[in-house]
Amino acid sequence: MRYYLFVAGFFLLAFSSCKKLKDPVFNYIQNVKVNNLRKGVSTMTLEMAWFNPNNITARLKEADGEAWMDSTYLGHFYVDSAMTIPANSNFIVPVKLEVEMKQILKHSLAAFLNDEVLITVKGKAKVGKSGIYKKIPLHYEGKQNLQELFK
Repeated sequence: MRYYLFVAGFFLLAFSSCKKLKDPVFNYIQNVKVNNLRKGVSTMTLEMAWFNPNNITARLKEADGEAWMDSTYLGHFYVDSAMTIPANSNFIVPVKLEVEMKQILKHSLAAFLNDEVLITVKGKAKVGKSGIYKKIPLHYEGKQNLQELFK
């Protein structure tokens, strides 16, 4: 009986000390590269820079979602390897993006004539610590300079 009281007390103490974690803050996109150019779907790699406002180091297990450029659907993105997210720090997430070339070619001239384009990213990530993971939403919408993206 004492054992059960001890375990119940431990979990009560552990969960009462937990506070709500803040969502990561998106900073910018960098190092966009086209890996293979095909007629249908091409693969690009890019780095997404984020900031972790929490006091704990966490682990990103997986992430995926959809991306748009000036309201034109770009394609599906995903993170294919787990990584550590440092506490109270900036971090870079390498992302793979499967781009639908038909859509890009249709709207590319207008996008490349502008200095900046509106980038929208929506998805989800599985983040956690010590084997306990939680799905968090990812959302970003902001202007990006195309010349800076493809440096």
